[in-house]
Amino acid sequence: MSNYKSVIKKNFLNISGVLILNIIASLAMVFAGYSLSFLVTAYEYEGDKIKALTITFLIELIIWITAMGIYYITCISQAKLQQKIKNDLRRIIGEKISTLDYVEFVEKDSGNYVSWLTNDAEQIYSQSFSSLFSAVENLSAAVFSLGALFLLSWEIGVAAIILLVLISVLPQLANKKLQKANETRSKALETGTESYKDVIMGGSVFFLSNLKERIVERILYASEKSEKVCFRYNITNATVRSFVMSVSMIGQIVLLFVTLLAVVAGSTATGAVLSVGNLSGSFFNGAGDMVQAFMTIRASKPLWEKFKKSDTKSAKEKVNIKGIPFISIENLSFSYGERNVFKDINYTFSAGKKYALLGESGSGKTTLVKTILGLLPEYSGNILYGDIEQRGVSLESLYNKVAYVDQQVYLFQDTLRFNITLGKDYSDDKIAAVLKKCKLDEFVASLPNGLDTLIMENGKNFSGGQRQRIALARSLIREVEYVIMDEGTSALDEANALDIESALLDDKNLGVIIITHNLRESIKNKLSATYSL
Repeated sequence: MSNYKSVIKKNFLNISGVLILNIIASLAMVFAGYSLSFLVTAYEYEGDKIKALTITFLIELIIWITAMGIYYITCISQAKLQQKIKNDLRRIIGEKISTLDYVEFVEKDSGNYVSWLTNDAEQIYSQSFSSLFSAVENLSAAVFSLGALFLLSWEIGVAAIILLVLISVLPQLANKKLQKANETRSKALETGTESYKDVIMGGSVFFLSNLKERIVERILYASEKSEKVCFRYNITNATVRSFVMSVSMIGQIVLLFVTLLAVVAGSTATGAVLSVGNLSGSFFNGAGDMVQAFMTIRASKPLWEKFKKSDTKSAKEKVNIKGIPFISIENLSFSYGERNVFKDINYTFSAGKKYALLGESGSGKTTLVKTILGLLPEYSGNILYGDIEQRGVSLESLYNKVAYVDQQVYLFQDTLRFNITLGKDYSDDKIAAVLKKCKLDEFVASLPNGLDTLIMENGKNFSGGQRQRIALARSLIREVEYVIMDEGTSALDEANALDIESALLDDKNLGVIIITHNLRESIKNKLSATYSL
């Protein structure tokens, strides 16, 4: 749980402040409960009882209002801290995702990662931090209540300690079972989120097939599966909580009985009965909730382990590429399981040259390119960037030199500017030049908000051709040495596609690899070579 410790360390002062407020609030509430005995004392006053009761009543109101005011301030402070810690948790989860390599990343559905950032982040905060604050608050309440009980009578205090041991020790027997149930619940929620996302993203298929009822059926099926696991967790949790509460209730009855015996024996005042009724509730509820809170913190361990950072450092230091005079593939082979996609390919792509990679759908063109880009590392043979083999290359430095324009373009729900710059700072002149090269200048000028136009989910307010041009602009603005276009103009009309391809092929400083199954005759004379799969 090293991440747990790191979050506590980062927010140490704020967490300490909230914990201190929790302790003060507990002390105030316990003192308020203890002060109830003042009313009985005022009632037994031999002078003006009405005056004594009235003054004591007003004092009681002040004490309780003050206690509730402190409690309210504590809640506000905890809410502010919650906001900060949840942001830290999502940063940790984001860092975990960013340390995955491409193969690891695509093994999971995007719904899994959404579940990490929603369900898991919520659970971690609730089980680790809310439980920590609850544990300290309840521990304080138990300790202060115990002190007050000893002030009333040592017999009552001793009885409380004996009963506390039972509350603290017995529930620990169920802790491992609670941890396992919590881990299973996390996986179920992750799978559920993935299923809900699948239904929503495929909703148009059901609408157009006149099968809208399948949306409800699949959502309900996914819900029943995840809720069944959550139910088992809740049963386990409820069993532990019920046991603790039972011991707490029995303890309160026992303490009240001991108090009445002490009153009969004359070792404590009659007013102690009223105070013990309140203090025993604070003591046993506080002790029971404290035990439950610490168990919940321990049960959150599997969630923290889930987000340990991957060890991305290899035994051999990776080389940063400063320039790529050529990309050479030697005896390159790749297979998906038993199926060979391609075997013993040899070819060289030189800087500034223009190439077309040809082949029918399914011939392995995209797989070859992804292998060259380091996205599929389980290849045999060699991929050389100049004189450096891919296995010894820092892929981050490679992506500074090579851009990939996928046929399936993804656009973020952000401004058009962000989707081109990805948050990096480029001059207006540079952006304008890229827009012109990608035939986007007139389109952007026609938008009411220009580059600050907001893009909807995956760019559904733009056409396929516009999305492809934005993706190309996103690559060219980085001033890379090579651009690989995987059917990157397939959604454009003939004229625009030809203009964009010609502009790329006319750039003497840019190495271009066009992947296509339909090479335009008009650009063949601009190519340095073609390669067919």
